[in-house]
Amino acid sequence: MTGKFVIIVLLIILGYVLKRINILKEEDSQVLAKLVLNVTLPALVIVNLNKADLDISLSVLLLMMIIYGVIAKIIAISFFLKYDNEMRGTIGMMMASLNIGLFAYPLVQAIWPKVGMIYFGMADIGGAIIMFGVTYFVGNYFSNAEGNTFNVKFLLLNLVRSIPLMTYLIMFGLNMSKLHLPDAMIRFFDVVSQANMPLSMILLGLMLNFRVERKFLPVALKYLAIHYGFGLVAGLLVYFFLPVSDQMIKTTLMVIWLLPIGVAVIPYSIQLRYRTLPLIGMTTNMTIIISIFILYFYQMFFV
Repeated sequence: MTGKFVIIVLLIILGYVLKRINILKEEDSQVLAKLVLNVTLPALVIVNLNKADLDISLSVLLLMMIIYGVIAKIIAISFFLKYDNEMRGTIGMMMASLNIGLFAYPLVQAIWPKVGMIYFGMADIGGAIIMFGVTYFVGNYFSNAEGNTFNVKFLLLNLVRSIPLMTYLIMFGLNMSKLHLPDAMIRFFDVVSQANMPLSMILLGLMLNFRVERKFLPVALKYLAIHYGFGLVAGLLVYFFLPVSDQMIKTTLMVIWLLPIGVAVIPYSIQLRYRTLPLIGMTTNMTIIISIFILYFYQMFFV
């Protein structure tokens, strides 16, 4: 397993090096992100869920993700009450908005190749509700920009336009109905899905930026302590006290709450005209690096 993880890290480094030597540019990450999120990741979901052994009990993952997301945002914002609305909105958007699709799925596929996608996929549905619903609401609520009103249509369109989310819901429905796609289709999607891991990791390398915004550094460090501190405490509480017999449910929640900040927070901050975009970008990059180390040591000692 450590060997696979080393390959993953080398792919991230490759993406960063390709950016540094100008073979790829940071703007290319938008094209790669669209390719991964709309083509290779859905293909991976289709392959993994076509004949997977699913159980309705996995819906506890969706519920726990929503509960965690709401509570985590409230707690995080409460630690920044002395700051202005824009900073509280920034913290509220970042907290519990997790990078599951781009960051987690390739690593999950390597660490838990047989069941990882099933469990993390179900949790991702709850994560999408938090990301596209609660996060957008929080950002809009604290925004200082004039003319911003909560746009329910925009929220619903974000959910419907999420191809990975819709793919998961469709495949989950087909699976629970005992309907399966033909083998020929699955072979095609299997070929496409093989590109998901390398493209996702190269994309993360392209997105990495080690620029430090000094004026935002104290806030970033305080946020990181809350992001990982609360995620760890909540994960341990769930692992030891959640009344479910399926250990993988507990493992999924314990790991998923230690993932990096989701990239959707950046376009939200731009749309809502937040002036804290440098803080969001810097903190997002820091969480990517920290979460890589966390998952590396986790798989080394516990998998």
